[in-house]
Amino acid sequence: MREARSLGLREAAERLGISPAYLSRIERGKERPPKPDIIKRMATLLGGDPDLLFRLSESTDPELAEYLHVVPAAARFLRSARTLGLTDDEYKKLAEEIVEVRRKSSSVTQ
Repeated sequence: MREARSLGLREAAERLGISPAYLSRIERGKERPPKPDIIKRMATLLGGDPDLLFRLSESTDPELAEYLHVVPAAARFLRSARTLGLTDDEYKKLAEEIVEVRRKSSSVTQ
């Protein structure tokens, strides 16, 4: 992603506030996943999806983990979805339906 944006290693590292050597090791898979705040800064710098970078780093966004802790039904939903083998497209459709339901319910209450 960095190279696709024609961003040099040193410049990217400087903008991320990390050393070029550390960034190089991350890119080559020679380093443990960086801290979540670095992953989010990388996504911003590279114009990418933070969730994609979390998946690539085999890490979890702590905000999502906290949400699953605070909203137990969300974890149950994900377990059910996993058992059912929902596809990415099915998740997208469900998300769209949830947004629509929320939109309708907030327009009724206004």
